[in-house]
Amino acid sequence: MNQKLITEQSILLDFEADSKDEALYGICAQLFLLRKTSNPSGLYKDIIQRENVVSTFAGQHTAIPHVITQHINEPVLCFVRMQNPDFCWNSADEDVRIIFLLAVPPKENLQKLRESQSYVFSSIAQLMNDPQMIECWLTTSEERVILDSLQLAFKSNLDN
Repeated sequence: MNQKLITEQSILLDFEADSKDEALYGICAQLFLLRKTSNPSGLYKDIIQRENVVSTFAGQHTAIPHVITQHINEPVLCFVRMQNPDFCWNSADEDVRIIFLLAVPPKENLQKLRESQSYVFSSIAQLMNDPQMIECWLTTSEERVILDSLQLAFKSNLDN
């Protein structure tokens, strides 16, 4: 797995948005600023199109939107903590405080791409089952703490 999949720059704490669409659009704008996309509107459109197929609400105050898109330059994972404690994903019962956005460019080797996606999702799922980790993600003011927790989980899954 690419060590640069997630960086401190792609960890956004206390992100302001009032709706899922506004949050996703804002994340795409941040990816543009990070030079991960040259077309944030195209990226946003692809994410929304994928989201319309099936919601990526994952429980535990978390949503994990993901997309394979030509509008991303390299695989990227964003960790976004919402500032609004009442932020809802699709409906009032989908309380979301943390968004993991995974965007990857289309590759020739679709099998390898699916394996790496599965690996990222299983690492995140393991961490989501740890109430202390969720609490840490919701309260830390340091991007590095979040980055370290994710990289440790990725490494641990890679070793298994």
